Amino acid sequence: MIKINRNASHGQYLIADIFPDIKQNRAVREIFDTPEELDEVLRQTRVLISDQPSYMRVDNDDGSILIGRHHLEHADRVILHLDIIHELVHVRQHRRGLDLYDRSRAYVDRPTEIEAYALTVKEARRIGLSDHQILNYLSVEWVTPQEHDRLAKRLGIG
Repeated sequence: MIKINRNASHGQYLIADIFPDIKQNRAVREIFDTPEELDEVLRQTRVLISDQPSYMRVDNDDGSILIGRHHLEHADRVILHLDIIHELVHVRQHRRGLDLYDRSRAYVDRPTEIEAYALTVKEARRIGLSDHQILNYLSVEWVTPQEHDRLAKRLGIG
């Protein structure tokens, strides 16, 4: 599991300031094509801690990672572990010019989300989560039960 600095106050950080040993995580290393690309992402990607958003997301304009202070402080360690992996996939996608928030498709049908969730699910299984726990992770308030089922089926869960 990736270590987490939950004591970061509002402000701007580098990824390793919040997730100190992130470079050693196998899933994180799999996201990027080369160790040099990962090093560049870790040097250049800003992490912004604030009261918005309430969870974790990547800014489509500049590729920075936004983390809600409450989420960082109170979310389960496993959730934060999976969230940062999911968001680093989006960082890679952003660096390649993809639109992370393509509104022409439902959230669960966006290729960017499917790719990010696929790697996140692989990591969830690697760290020992059951399909039930993974289904719970995929359950977010902006996804309908039908969309949740569609995403789970697409990802081969339950």
